[in-house]
Amino acid sequence: MKLELWVHDAITGNEITQVHPLEQDASWSTNIGGTGECAWSFQTDDPDTGMDGARIGSLFQPNARLLALRFDTAVLGAWKIDDWDYAYDTARLAVSGVELVRSESKWRMTYGLNEYELGTLTVTNRSYSGAVRAILSRFKDRAPAWNYPIDLPADGVGTFTQTWEFWKKFTIEDLLAQIEAEGIEIFFRPYLTASRQLRYETIVSPRPTSGASAFHLQADDTPLGGVHYKVSGAEQITGGQGLGQGTGQDQAVAYAGAPPYPIPIRDVKRTFADLTGTRLQAATDAWYAEAKNPVVQWTVGSFTASDEYPPTHAVTGRAWTLHSTGHPVIPDGPHALRVIAASGTFGAQITTEVQSAQ
Repeated sequence: MKLELWVHDAITGNEITQVHPLEQDASWSTNIGGTGECAWSFQTDDPDTGMDGARIGSLFQPNARLLALRFDTAVLGAWKIDDWDYAYDTARLAVSGVELVRSESKWRMTYGLNEYELGTLTVTNRSYSGAVRAILSRFKDRAPAWNYPIDLPADGVGTFTQTWEFWKKFTIEDLLAQIEAEGIEIFFRPYLTASRQLRYETIVSPRPTSGASAFHLQADDTPLGGVHYKVSGAEQITGGQGLGQGTGQDQAVAYAGAPPYPIPIRDVKRTFADLTGTRLQAATDAWYAEAKNPVVQWTVGSFTASDEYPPTHAVTGRAWTLHSTGHPVIPDGPHALRVIAASGTFGAQITTEVQSAQ
C-alpha cells in the first residue's frame, strides 16, 4: 500500500506535481461537515526531493493550491493550503491546510463588494439539491476568478422557496447551514477525473454516502479495531419547540411531537434564528425525528489498511455494513453505518468515526 500527496490548482483542480512529505511527521483529517485539517513536513535540503524558496512559493501558495492525499487514483482527502512555515535551523518546511469548501464558504458572501445591491438570492419551488445548486452557483460561478472545482448538484422541482435579502449580508455558509437545519447534509467528496483533475462531487442527502464496504465483526482477519456498541438517551426528547426569526411575542415558533411517550416528558426548545414558516417547521420536524428515540452509537476506533483492505474502505462518506453472528450483546444481522470522519498520518492506520446510516 502506497499513499501519495499531490499538489493541484485551486481554481481549476489541475494536477501540478507530486510532493514527498516526511512520513513520521504528517497528520490529516476529514469529516462529513467539511472541517478537516492537514499538516505535512518536508525536508527542503534533501538531495532527491528538496526545494528552494521559489519552488516552495509556487507549490504551496496559500489559498491558490490544494493538496490531495491519494491511493492510486482514489482521493482519501483534499485540503486548501492555509500557510507554510520554514524552520531555518533544520531546513524543515511545515505546510498546513483545511478542507476547501466549508472553510471558504464562511468568507464569501452572496455578493461581490462592488455589487452589494445585487446580492439578493431567491430560490423558488426547488428541491433541496436544487437549492444547494443555486447557492453554490452564486458561490463560484460569478466570474473565472471566483471558480472552484466543485460539481453542482442536480436541479429539481420541490417545495423549497426562500429569498435571502442582500442587506442581511449573508455568507454562503449561512445559506448552506439553513439547508442543513432541515435535516439535510451537504457533503463535498473529492475525487480525481480521468484527466487527473481534482474535483468535488456535491452530495445533498439526509445521510450522504459514497461507495460501500462490508465486514464481519467475528472474522479473524477484520481490519476494524476498537469496536464499541452503545445505546444513548442523552439527547432523547418527547417534544421539540423550534424558535425562529423575531423576538418576544413576535418570534416565530414551531412544534413537533406526539404521544405515546415512552419516557417521562422531556420537551425542550432549540433556536433556528434565520427561519420562519414552513422552513422553521421542517427544521423542527427533522430535529424531533432525529432525537425522539435513543440512539445506537457505534465506535470503530481504527481501520488498518492492507492489500486486502485498501484505505478507500475508510474514507469519509463510505457506507459500511457490519455483520454480526451469535454475539451475546451485539444483535445478529447486518448493521448499516457510514464513516463520518477519518484521520491518519502517512501510513496504514486510519482512525475512523462512524454513525448509523439510517
